[in-house]
Amino acid sequence: MIKNIIFDLAGVLLNLDIERDTEALAHIGLPDFVSCLSDPRIAVPMTAYLNGLKGKDDFCRDLRPCCRQGVTDGEMLWAMDAVLADIPSPRIELLISLRKKYKVFLLSNIYDSAWEHSLKEITGKGFHVSQCFDRLFLSHEMGLAKPDPKIFQAVIEDTGINPCETLYLDDTRANVETGCALGFQSILVPMNGLEQILSELPL
Repeated sequence: MIKNIIFDLAGVLLNLDIERDTEALAHIGLPDFVSCLSDPRIAVPMTAYLNGLKGKDDFCRDLRPCCRQGVTDGEMLWAMDAVLADIPSPRIELLISLRKKYKVFLLSNIYDSAWEHSLKEITGKGFHVSQCFDRLFLSHEMGLAKPDPKIFQAVIEDTGINPCETLYLDDTRANVETGCALGFQSILVPMNGLEQILSELPL
């Protein structure tokens, strides 16, 4: 029996624009995102920054040797934000509706600029984040990031929820695998495909 739902943000609630992201990365001299993740020189600083575990100055310093000559800090930060798209109003309305029946939580690997973007998406459509979630668990505030089991344990301890009674939706396989290992009813969501998954669930 499901009593709680945990949503990831980017790629699940917040749409991602991969085409725009690829163009932005190319502008600063980097390959597409998947290729970036296969190169440790790029992946280590990029992942740490996108998860909110590395500051802007350190990120730009560590990534600069991998970028084209002359790239500015502003261009590197702009390239990281380029992937962020919209949160459709129906998804926000869905969250509000689900809270009538379930406890709804957000568990997101996210950096401060991406969170600010997400808040603007919600408030710009006439809603408030407090209408959407019972609690927020954000990596850049917690100093922890998925798929580290510690961030899931923090959610369990802070909320008192039972993982077996909790549906967990994420678009990253490693995160879903950790959720499964800890007893959550975990589902891998296709990027930007939340509606497809929810249509198959008896919520």
